[in-house]
Amino acid sequence: MLLWLLGCAHAPETPVPTEPARPTARYTVTIFDNFGGAKVRVCLEGATVRELVPIGDNAGRELRGAWIDGDMLDTSRGRIRLRQPSRVSCVDYETRFSSPMFRASDSDAVVVTQAQWLWRPDPFPPDLDASIRFVIPAGGHASLPWPRSDGVYFPEQSAFFTSAFGVFGEFDRQAFSVAGAHVDITRLGPKPPDDDVRRWIGRAMQATASVGDRFPRDQVHFLIVPVRSQGRQVFFGMVRRGGGSSVLLVPSPDASVEQLEADWIAVHELSHLWLPPLRSKDRWLSEGIATYLQEVLRARCGLQSSERAWTRLEEGFARGRRSGGGRSLASESRNMNRTRAYHRVYWAGTAFALEVDVRLRKDSNGEMTLLRAISDAQPAWETEVRPVPASVVLRALQDASGAKFIEDLGEKYAKRSDFPDVAYVDSPEYREVRAQITSRADRACGISDESSR
Repeated sequence: MLLWLLGCAHAPETPVPTEPARPTARYTVTIFDNFGGAKVRVCLEGATVRELVPIGDNAGRELRGAWIDGDMLDTSRGRIRLRQPSRVSCVDYETRFSSPMFRASDSDAVVVTQAQWLWRPDPFPPDLDASIRFVIPAGGHASLPWPRSDGVYFPEQSAFFTSAFGVFGEFDRQAFSVAGAHVDITRLGPKPPDDDVRRWIGRAMQATASVGDRFPRDQVHFLIVPVRSQGRQVFFGMVRRGGGSSVLLVPSPDASVEQLEADWIAVHELSHLWLPPLRSKDRWLSEGIATYLQEVLRARCGLQSSERAWTRLEEGFARGRRSGGGRSLASESRNMNRTRAYHRVYWAGTAFALEVDVRLRKDSNGEMTLLRAISDAQPAWETEVRPVPASVVLRALQDASGAKFIEDLGEKYAKRSDFPDVAYVDSPEYREVRAQITSRADRACGISDESSR
């Protein structure tokens, strides 16, 4: 018995099973002194990697070379090919920002997307633990829509597949909360001043949130790049979703806060965040709904009058009728960057949104609206960051509203080559519905006497 006990006391312990470590990618991005490019080192561990690939085919043109321990790697077609599949390796590569979106004339800063400097491992590990540390010249900083801690960013998976806006250099930053969301603003240049930016963006966020009972995203990252433009208060806007919601706005530095509030671009871009990104042939749906919301929400929230909203819609429909090459709406959407048929695509899509809203309101005696359907349909697409077909949105809107016509109507719009007839909204039969669509709803907009000042 004693020998048996001694034997048990000295028996080797059975190893406790442990979870395999997540694969890691540790990036160090050194921005050139002239902000014209970057040198990147990525150290990979825990996953077999054959090559590093850019986010898009065009991004590969930015690549200038890649090395392991000083030995040149094959970079044909913008892809960095490792000599043999490897689980542990550090790769250096260099890119040029040959076409930055903006370069500030009055500050040392450049606006680029991560497609111009971030190459992902391929095959891509779905549980990749990635971090990115930046080295910026002359004491500058980085601003991107990703979680960060102690100056290190921790991008989500979507950041490796879909672009977002980022700034490197010297800039002003402000942050606040509005409509239940955290807002992080990076501004290049002194204008508009902080108070004006907060009022402008705050009201646009409140208006957009009035679609439902909250803003559709927890966090929004804004880049504001003032540019002088003849006759325009806000020259341009664009939204991106790679790793987080990122909105670029280009206002005039001379615009007053009242002019910025009255402009439609901020509400239009923010309205896109209620929907997933759509494929190119289906952009009539996303752009049409965003265009409809920019007019309706601004009237509901007091940023323009009801009469002005309907005038703008009617003027837009007139422009849409004059635009396009006689092809189907889906074809016009797919080719609009080449054919410039923007008015046809945007305003035919707006006509679809109007028809859906009118029919929902009439069929339900005002209980169901397009706005409510969009808000209720969020679970069907709120995690999507890559383009989806229009059928995903149409089916979700139909299910959320209980209507039976939305999918069929969307398919008909996509196929039609003529501009839809919207004259019906001017008839006496639709007078009450028309008034409901643009009636003031300050409480839904989160607007109080104090926030309206």
